[in-house]
Amino acid sequence: MALARRRPAQPGSEGDAPASRARPLAARGGRRDHGYRSVTCTTARAAVLALVLAGCESFDKPPATLEARKPPAATAPAESEPTRSAAVDQPRVAEQLSRIAAELGELQNAVAKLIASSRLQDDQLSYLRRRVEELEALNRSRQAPVPSGFAPPAPGAPPTPPPTPLASATTTPAADLYRAGVQKLQAKDLDAAILIFYDLIATYPDNPLREGAQFLVGDIFYNQRDFRGALAEFEALIAAVPRGEKVPDALLKIGLCHRDLGDAARAKRTWERVVKDYPASVAARQARVLLRN
Repeated sequence: MALARRRPAQPGSEGDAPASRARPLAARGGRRDHGYRSVTCTTARAAVLALVLAGCESFDKPPATLEARKPPAATAPAESEPTRSAAVDQPRVAEQLSRIAAELGELQNAVAKLIASSRLQDDQLSYLRRRVEELEALNRSRQAPVPSGFAPPAPGAPPTPPPTPLASATTTPAADLYRAGVQKLQAKDLDAAILIFYDLIATYPDNPLREGAQFLVGDIFYNQRDFRGALAEFEALIAAVPRGEKVPDALLKIGLCHRDLGDAARAKRTWERVVKDYPASVAARQARVLLRN
């Protein structure tokens, strides 16, 4: 526009021409500087206004938006909760495993004791069978016929009655069998006494004398230092008559058998049972003395 307004050059001296050309250029340079400064100020104002508006917007936003702008590290504790829970549960799991291992050990010990007890009972049963066979063989040998070379009685003498055989369970009452067994025992005929008592036990298992007969058999075996045979008899007595009068004495003898067989711990437990279950019995007094010793 400045160029369009420029008028035709006036005639003049040639020295004025450069000056006349310089003035429009200076005027245009001044207008350009003014326009640049105007644009710069406008830009600065716009930038300041934008910053102010941004700050206001940040203050106007709700807290949820500000929380959302937090760094992701804030959520780290929530992700570590399973780890902390597992760390807390580790002692509890270890305790449960320890308890299970202890219970398993107790069960294994119980099974081992049952197996050992079963083997012991088998041994005792085999021993008793052999003992009965030996006693029966001895009884048959005593009832053998008289040899042919033996002199017969005189013709005028009355015939000698045959020897009275051992009492038979099929015809003799339990009391008679028990009395005959005690007589053989007092006469030191121990094998015959055992046979008679076995006869009573097998024939009259529910008779009150059965308990005394089996106790005497066990006592005979114990005095013969047959501790396993005695142990089998006393245990059979308790199993057959658990509330019998001879049970405390049988338990006391069982403890003695265990002691003599080298099992002091089992002997102690048996005597403690006597003291606990039958505190007023004579066997309990003897058991207390044995426990002190």
